[in-house]
Formats: sequence, C-alpha cells, structure tokens
Amino acid sequence: MAALLDALDASSLRSDAAAVVIDLERGISARWRDTADIYPASIAKLGLMTDAFRRIAAGSLRPDTRIQIAAANMTQTAEPTPLTTDRAARVDELIALAIERSDNIAANQLIDLLGRDQVTHSMRDLGLADFVLGRKFSGGEPLVEGHAIGTRNAMTPADAARLLELIARDAVPYAAEQRALLARCADRDKLAGALDAGDVFMHKTGVTSTVCHDAGILQAADGARYVLVLYTTLDGLAAGIADPAMQTWMRSLRTRL
Repeated sequence: MAALLDALDASSLRSDAAAVVIDLERGISARWRDTADIYPASIAKLGLMTDAFRRIAAGSLRPDTRIQIAAANMTQTAEPTPLTTDRAARVDELIALAIERSDNIAANQLIDLLGRDQVTHSMRDLGLADFVLGRKFSGGEPLVEGHAIGTRNAMTPADAARLLELIARDAVPYAAEQRALLARCADRDKLAGALDAGDVFMHKTGVTSTVCHDAGILQAADGARYVLVLYTTLDGLAAGIADPAMQTWMRSLRTRL
C-alpha cells in the first residue's frame, strides 16, 4: 500500500484518483478508493469484450457473423474508423475495434447484439459487484441515445481489476485472445508511456472531458505480472494535463514493483 500511496503523491493524484495494484505472482494487492463511483468511460468496453468471447466459446455467437452497422449507432470516435452504415462488419472485427481503437460505433453495435442487461448479468456473475452496462457510448454531443435514455454505466476500479485479473489468470474463455487485443491498444499516452524496457502492457483506456483512466495487465521484463488500474477525475480535463500525471504515477510505482 505504501508504494501505491507514494506513487499517487508523486503524481499529485491522491485526491483526484482511485487505483488498484495486484501482484499476480504473490497474490497480494494495494487499493486506493477502489470502489469509488467514478464514471468508467470506455473502460466499460472490457465487459463487452469478455462477454462476447464467452458467447463465442459457448457456441451462441459466431465470430464471422456479419452485422449491418446501424445509423443509430454512429457517433464520434477517437481513432479513424472503417465502420459506415453502408457496410456489414464481422463480430470479431467489432470486438477488435472496440478494444484496440476504443471505437464507439463498434461498441454500440456490440451492445445491440449482446444486450446491455445480459452483459451486466454476465459481469456480475464474474464477481464485478458494481458493473452496469446501461448506456451506449457517445463521442460528444448529442448523446447517441439522448440524455434521458439508459442508466449511467458503472465499473469501479475494483471491478476493472477483477476482470483483468480473470483475463490474466486464464479464468475466462479466450483469455489469451483478449490479452492480445489489449496489447494492441492504440492509446499509448497514459500508463503505457512510462514503461520500462522489455515491459508489455495489455490495457484499455477511457477518456471524457472530466475523467481519464488506464487499466491493464503489466508483464515485466523479469516475468513478474501485475494488474494496474488508475482512474483520474480532474475537472476540465485535457489529455495534456492527465497523461503526464499518469505517467509520473507509473514511473514512481514501477521503481517499487
């Protein structure tokens, strides 16, 4: 716990953050405000990925099924997207885009396919006590479903850490495939911007105008493995403000792991 708190202090994030560090080899963890009700942003897409692979493993969903992109799911998205309303996308393409590029359109199409209540129940069954998938993802105003439709999404740092630990320990179907997608996350400006040589970070980020998060599985060069989750809640957030603070946290913590 001391190392986690020292890292939060070094990054000046103690009052604006929540964090979890799990040492997967020793089975111990350090936690700071890990059940805080902080909006998860695109971190919630982890639940879509895991539930989609669960259904593929069960045979109720085929990865090569093509899904027509609905106009109602179109919204802004951070990275360039190949998704348009005049084409159909494979299920496995939608999963990859939602995780690797945090594609909001892909995630929204997966929500239609999987069902928000069903994904919520699936994650609760895995022990994510506060997880709720209630609303689609919007890249800006107007919101995809408007202000009054859908319950606010919820995924605490503890929930994110729980799911990542299951993925790291091969305790969910297609865990290796999920780790491979996380390793290709396009956003390398947060925790991934402060890795040591030889580190591999398999992660998902989430950003809005008021929150900036990163959560993943760190495989160190020496073979040690950790789950790292950092949520930040800076008002009037800009990536240029949050990203350096998150990297400072990572560097400070990394020297103590």
